[in-house]
Amino acid sequence: MNLSKFNFDVIHIDSVGSTNIYAQKLLGQENVQEGLVLQADYQKRGKGQLEKKWESKPGKNLLFSIVLRPSLKIENQFLLSKAISIGLKNFLDSLSVGEVNIKWPNDLLVNGEKIAGILIENSIYGTRIKASVVGIGLNVNQLEFQEYQRPATSLAKLSGKHSDLNKNLLSVLEQIKLAYLQMSTSPIQLNKTYLEALYGFGKPMKYEDEKGIFHGVIRGVLPNGSLQLNREGKLKNYNLKELKFLT
Repeated sequence: MNLSKFNFDVIHIDSVGSTNIYAQKLLGQENVQEGLVLQADYQKRGKGQLEKKWESKPGKNLLFSIVLRPSLKIENQFLLSKAISIGLKNFLDSLSVGEVNIKWPNDLLVNGEKIAGILIENSIYGTRIKASVVGIGLNVNQLEFQEYQRPATSLAKLSGKHSDLNKNLLSVLEQIKLAYLQMSTSPIQLNKTYLEALYGFGKPMKYEDEKGIFHGVIRGVLPNGSLQLNREGKLKNYNLKELKFLT
């Protein structure tokens, strides 16, 4: 990718069902340029992983989708998720808000609390990804959240200050741009950086799968996105719906 020729084009929307769904619709109707960003003040049907709803009060947080054309082989598709996660982490690190970790497969945590989520939907052509819609929700100015297993936080909760959504968006996009470039120029370093930031990597933690609760140690993430755990001395790979974090 030629970074000098890659730029983001931000389109603001007051309200939409889902920025990801809207972006997918545009891709089906016209030849959308890479770098299109759809940002909404409010999503009526904001999407998270596994059809979960993304909670966000109107005008409080960053809700946006990016159209990318990574041309990755299907078996390497998770490399894009790694790049986006690292871009978000680098943005959060620049604010010195606390300890930032990437929680497999798609969340960003600060001090163990969820601050951002990623939902990537790919269009496949042959053996490669033709286009990707990267949906991102980043908690910025919202102070109260529903109670979930893992508590949520925001930039405002962490800093005690209200911040400008547009300025934050531009800063986030700049960091994503740099990490996206690294995906094609330095994938080995990208993988190394991702593992160093991965929540629970190399540490005993509590999980639950179809057989029940157990303690395991994350050893890595495979190119297709499967999480590799050391469980009772044996390596076991888990897909998205097969594992629950209890720590």
